Amino acid sequence: MSKVFVTGVARGQDPQRTKKAIAEVFLKASNDLSWLKKGDLVLLKPALNSPDPYPSTTDPLAVEAVAELIKERGGQVVVGDQSGIEHVIQTERGVFRGDSADNFLKSGMGRPGQHEFAAFEKGDWNGGFYNFKPEDGSQWPDGFWVTEWIRRADHIVNLPRLSTHSQAGVTLGFKNLVGLLREDSRMEFHASGPMSVFPRLYAAGSGLKTGYGRQGDFWRKVTEISLAVRDRMRLTLFSGTRAQLTFGPDRKTVGVFSAKAVEPETGLVFASADPVAAEATAIAFMSFLYGQLPLSARMLQKLLVAMNGKIGDLGRQPVWDNPFLRHALDLGLGERAVDLDMTDVPEGLVGEIGGRLGRLP
Repeated sequence: MSKVFVTGVARGQDPQRTKKAIAEVFLKASNDLSWLKKGDLVLLKPALNSPDPYPSTTDPLAVEAVAELIKERGGQVVVGDQSGIEHVIQTERGVFRGDSADNFLKSGMGRPGQHEFAAFEKGDWNGGFYNFKPEDGSQWPDGFWVTEWIRRADHIVNLPRLSTHSQAGVTLGFKNLVGLLREDSRMEFHASGPMSVFPRLYAAGSGLKTGYGRQGDFWRKVTEISLAVRDRMRLTLFSGTRAQLTFGPDRKTVGVFSAKAVEPETGLVFASADPVAAEATAIAFMSFLYGQLPLSARMLQKLLVAMNGKIGDLGRQPVWDNPFLRHALDLGLGERAVDLDMTDVPEGLVGEIGGRLGRLP
């Protein structure tokens, strides 16, 4: 069984206590950083799709706690990402719009000089990315282009947040790795998904190719990005003291619909070396929180689900029916058997999470 270490965090808890809880969960899930050697480079991959603050992007406390621990143990830390197409666009000629490093500061995820940050769009179109081609049967027959930072890093730690996504249904650990892609590969997978008109509109005027057509399955393409990092990915950690439960990934969808963000009475910080187990736990917790929303908020999300036509409703879709999880299991990226190691989590919530995962608490 795959172990997921979970710690409950009371609403309004002092941030330093929350940071300590994150650090403790990280050390447990990493086996006390057993894989880290002095001088190793660790790439932290947050969710920096926009300049919006947590929970639209990753909890700054998670970035801070993990970075400090790695540095204390003698490792080097680089935080790296490229924001979404609405906010940053790179072409063969250079950056057309936006700056991920600027978004990193605006989101509150870091302060000037606090972390070394790599904006992937600043890498050379050819020299800063390489083509990764999965084995036969992939949804990417020509492979996909990913940042060279993957090959520079000795280890990668995935730091997503809890959020729904207007196109993908949810954006968690697997979807977070989209930030590793070069822009043309981003456009290619977006073209195969629902509501693909919006990425094309965001890219208008850039000269970036948008006419890929619907080649392959959107969710499988996203999940297969994990194959490029599986040898270096050490764990996935969620700070779930807040969650975004409608629309997403940004605070506003197409600049109109506001995402519903909540701060649960008991938030959860959790991590696992198994990305499938971490993702399933995240979906289970979000499903529970979604059920607590006012009917008005859920009705708007149900309308989005109907308009999308491809995603499931968090209130109805079983955890293991999520398309990211289904394909991840087919790819052998993790296990369905989840062992929850819970600390300071109310008994009722333990039962809710365990029940959604199809196991007794």
